[in-house]
Amino acid sequence: MTSPVAPQKRSVPRRRRVAAGAGLLALALGSTAAVAGMTTAADSTASCAAPAKVSVAVAPELYGTVAAQAQELAKNPAVCAQYVVTRASGESTNKAVKAGGTGIPDVWIPDSSVWVDDATATLGAGWVSSSGSIASSPIVIGVPDAQKALPGLDTAATWGEVMAAGQLPVSLQNTGASASALETLAMANRTATNREDRTNLLRAVIRLSRSTLSPEGLAQRAAAGPHQARAYPLSEQQLMAFDKANPGKPMRALVPDEGAPSLDYPFVRPIKGSGAPTTATDALLAALRSPAAKTSLESAGLRVPGGQAPAGSPLPTDLRAARTPSPTENVSSVKSWNDLAKDARMLVLVDVSGSMNIEVSPGQTRADLLGNTAKLALNALPGTTQIGAWAFSTNLDGRGKDYLAMVPNVAEIGNTPAGIKHKNELITKLGLLPGLVARNGDTGLYDSIWAAYQSATKTYRDGYVNSIVVLTDGKNDDPGGGLSLQQLLGNLRKAYNADKPIKIVAISMGDETDPEALKQVAKSTDGLSYVTKNPAEISTVFVDAFLHRS
Repeated sequence: MTSPVAPQKRSVPRRRRVAAGAGLLALALGSTAAVAGMTTAADSTASCAAPAKVSVAVAPELYGTVAAQAQELAKNPAVCAQYVVTRASGESTNKAVKAGGTGIPDVWIPDSSVWVDDATATLGAGWVSSSGSIASSPIVIGVPDAQKALPGLDTAATWGEVMAAGQLPVSLQNTGASASALETLAMANRTATNREDRTNLLRAVIRLSRSTLSPEGLAQRAAAGPHQARAYPLSEQQLMAFDKANPGKPMRALVPDEGAPSLDYPFVRPIKGSGAPTTATDALLAALRSPAAKTSLESAGLRVPGGQAPAGSPLPTDLRAARTPSPTENVSSVKSWNDLAKDARMLVLVDVSGSMNIEVSPGQTRADLLGNTAKLALNALPGTTQIGAWAFSTNLDGRGKDYLAMVPNVAEIGNTPAGIKHKNELITKLGLLPGLVARNGDTGLYDSIWAAYQSATKTYRDGYVNSIVVLTDGKNDDPGGGLSLQQLLGNLRKAYNADKPIKIVAISMGDETDPEALKQVAKSTDGLSYVTKNPAEISTVFVDAFLHRS
């Protein structure tokens, strides 16, 4: 951020020096305005020799209004403050606030309270103080002119159905530019109450999180034509700006059943800022609620508290507002988005004990079924998923180890020639499972889980959801001894690192497993456990485990 321009000392009489600095507005490169409040030549007794410095991080669409009001404050000698106003996304400032250290603004006006709730959930109550909303802008689904002929647009739909159904091709703005994706997720999450709806929504979020675009990129595509155009959630202010820039191709505003949520632009003071005096931040808050500021905000296409829709808004006059998401809903949206936007990195541990030779249908054993359904699962997961595979039984390597690294390298399963090659190797090795099962070994479950966990810890990758997926049809049965359940649980609890989490997802099938033991194993790493009596469901369960891994 560019440093503010402070008054310079000169060898001139005091009255002349002060007059030269009155009402200073220094515009820095690109996004920062530094505003210094100084005394005037007519009032030398009210000099402001040491103006307080106030850093202000503001959503870009409010920047013009905030910078202008700061300039007006510079003319007031009683304020005696220097404001540095910076365009900043809610996401970037939220990260800075949660990380602590330098760079935390004295005043923060993000586009949505979702960021404030997330920071509060991390830091605790009192770390940020909100003085309410400065402006607002309802969020709707903007349907480009090129998509107006698509069927079903006049049929009522929920936010979840719009995101997950696929009838209307939808994209999302990246969270580094707008909180609209998170607001949309909070709305969609309300109506996804059963497993099928939640699974469909999670699939949609994984897909959408990997194809987000900037507001400018989405607007360009919306105006380009049917092959590129995508509907996307956007604010009333953005919709008006698009229609103004594309007068012959206005967007249609689609409002799902639950109504329209809103960006609410809260005025927030993080207590870890530089310690600007309350009088200076209060002065800015009062200025932003002045008639002049309200007029400026309305001219920018925003709604002010207690006001009406801005002139020229294409939204219906009877627009129904959605219930405001609770802090819990907001925090859940941020966490879900961050987790599902991450690619998965998993080491799959496959049971090849003798019981896997039991037939589940004529001519098909459990091992056959597992191999075939795993291939389907590989094709259902995103190509950027990283997977490696071990098999386990007892004395599987011929030298006393219960596990065998079939595909030791945990790597991507698609999108590149190397990824496709890796997926083909996994499929080939899965075809060898029946041969390993034919050895009729026992179930060295606990030793294998611990060995896999140690391996995953050594190869942990930041930026991924790291996990171990255990597929078994039996309970721990190791004639050679090995770890007990309590020893394994103790090892896992000591090894688990919340800052670098590796979660165990345990999937047991059939009637001969120990679900309670596997539940304890998964819980010790904040993981998941599944039980299915029907081995034919294993593919669905595997994909479900991937979707709900957070």
